[in-house]
Amino acid sequence: MARQTQIRICREGLYYSIVVLAVLIGAVSRQLNLLMLLGSALAGPLLFSFVYGRFILRRLSVERKLPSELRADQRLIVDLNVKNSRRWAVAWMVEVEDAVAREGEPTVVDGRASVQVFLPQVGVRETRHTTYEGFLPRRGRYRFGPLRVSTRFPLGLVRHSVVLDTSEMLLVHPRLGELTHDWARELRENAGGSQRMQRRGLLETDFYGLRDWRAGDSRHWIHWRTSARRGTLVVRQFEQRRSEDLALLVDLWQPSEPSEHHFENVERAITFVATVIAQACRKPGHNLILSLAAHEPLHRSGSASPLFFRDQMDALAMAAPHHETSFPPALGHALALLPPSTPTLIVSTRPIDWEALRRLAAQRNVPLAERLVQSVNVASDELDRYFRAGSPRSSVS
Repeated sequence: MARQTQIRICREGLYYSIVVLAVLIGAVSRQLNLLMLLGSALAGPLLFSFVYGRFILRRLSVERKLPSELRADQRLIVDLNVKNSRRWAVAWMVEVEDAVAREGEPTVVDGRASVQVFLPQVGVRETRHTTYEGFLPRRGRYRFGPLRVSTRFPLGLVRHSVVLDTSEMLLVHPRLGELTHDWARELRENAGGSQRMQRRGLLETDFYGLRDWRAGDSRHWIHWRTSARRGTLVVRQFEQRRSEDLALLVDLWQPSEPSEHHFENVERAITFVATVIAQACRKPGHNLILSLAAHEPLHRSGSASPLFFRDQMDALAMAAPHHETSFPPALGHALALLPPSTPTLIVSTRPIDWEALRRLAAQRNVPLAERLVQSVNVASDELDRYFRAGSPRSSVS
């Protein structure tokens, strides 16, 4: 851990130094011993301030603990552990300052460059625990650090600081909103057209009925009471239910010179897609497909699970919009490769070019009319029917 020591005379210390110098200069020029004694007494606290801070901060260490994961609508809680390794000296008036900034932006978060935490004292060989809280209102990667530990003890004349190069990164996931009843109804109606027939099988989950024993059946499936009554082995038969898949095709577009409205459309689209994935991952067994046309295109698929949800939230947290004026060919090709029975949702931050989508799908000999496709244009009021986004919070405090 790199440590950089800094010493700065405070404004009060500057005034105090002027007074001390005036007294000492007057005592020397007039040869007044009592005034010299007074000047020496006044210089004592100033000299002690220069020595004490440098001495005590040398054995102070700070450990920061960030949350394992965080969404933009969740409260940030950062733990700080300040340890004093001295055997006999108490650290007084200790201030810990932590810098917070969003990666890729020259400005700080909402005008706040740092967070200060004050500790009245840290005892001998004591570890003091403290926290600071707040909100990081935007998704993305945030850098914490470096840490600055300082003290102005005893009189606030001199500030001694130690800069600890303990930078850490935190990935803030998108906010989650709320899907309306209209969305649930549309999803059920769309899924109804692609409902797969239930079938009977061997490795199943729900009890369906009984049948005669066959070679290869497990002994655990034998229904002993019915077998004893019939005088022949009877096994349980189960039923397999296959859940519908869901494909999300996202056109994350933004003009090269965007306005505030375009920024909001991108964030609303990300929040909506994250909410849909979160709802789908609450019920295991679904197969989800995410195809994202962005600055760095993304295509992922997998079974709905907490791990899959975490991976997609990581990807959406860093997603940046693209500036291409034409409809992304990758989305049209992805739609053509999907099974016809897969319900598909196209989310775009601009009006969807259906002619381009049909042309791209036709390149792979796939008629678009046979697809179960829904679309949401975030730039219009269409999204308000299906989704309510949470309000952004204030920054770190």
